[in-house]
Amino acid sequence: MRFDPPPKSSVSTGLLPMINVVFLLLIFFLIAGEMQQADPLEITPPDTARAEEAKTGLALYLDPEGQLAFRDLTVPFAERATVLARLATEHDAQCQADAPCAAQLLLHADRGAPARLIAQILPELGAIGFAQVNLVTAGRGTSEAAQP
Repeated sequence: MRFDPPPKSSVSTGLLPMINVVFLLLIFFLIAGEMQQADPLEITPPDTARAEEAKTGLALYLDPEGQLAFRDLTVPFAERATVLARLATEHDAQCQADAPCAAQLLLHADRGAPARLIAQILPELGAIGFAQVNLVTAGRGTSEAAQP
């Protein structure tokens, strides 16, 4: 017994419009999505009753063990001179000698970080040229910067 092969269907599945829609969605999410660099250290910010929106600026991280991180550089607190030198370079790049500088520093200190470490590094940040250092805190369920 011999069977004839089934007739070939001439109906196209129309994959091209579906592929176009997928690429358009991909482009939309790439443009609409907010891309930001991951934090170099796992930080749980302290809570605050008064909260304001965090401003953009250079970010310095301090974890509970006393490690400092700036961008891709992470060092123990005792070796903070390397991080401070890199911060000074970034500060100088943002500021020009003949114009007043408005460079801001956001300090992301963990709630378990010793306060003596924060008190120790603040004068050193001031010596670099940061007139204002904002401590990033969590207020009303989000991470925000509290200003003095």
